[in-house]
Amino acid sequence: MATSLQEIYQAIGTLTNEVKNLAEKIDKAEEQAAEGSRRADEHRAGIHRRVDELVLDVGNVKADVAALKSDIAGMTNEVAKTKEVTDEVKRWKLMGIGALGVVGIGGTALGVSIANSLEWLAHFFRTP
Repeated sequence: MATSLQEIYQAIGTLTNEVKNLAEKIDKAEEQAAEGSRRADEHRAGIHRRVDELVLDVGNVKADVAALKSDIAGMTNEVAKTKEVTDEVKRWKLMGIGALGVVGIGGTALGVSIANSLEWLAHFFRTP
């Protein structure tokens, strides 16, 4: 197994070349990993930004809902007051209708009484 010095140098050259190729491949793989990590960081940053925007939107929606609840409570109070007034006006209307009925009956009774009185007077003056 005697190998010549030339073959040893050739083997060392081949090994050196293979080591260089491996080093280049490792560098390329590290660059790709760094690029992938950078893209992942950018993607995560975008997701965090969107989540932050959603948090702000949810906060705004909560504030709007609270304002609407307050407005609804105020409107409910106003509707209750308006209902009281409406009920009172209905009561007045019914009282007015009742009063008109009483006045109508009274007027009819008075008219009948006057008519009977006039008939009696006419009868009184006609009889000799």
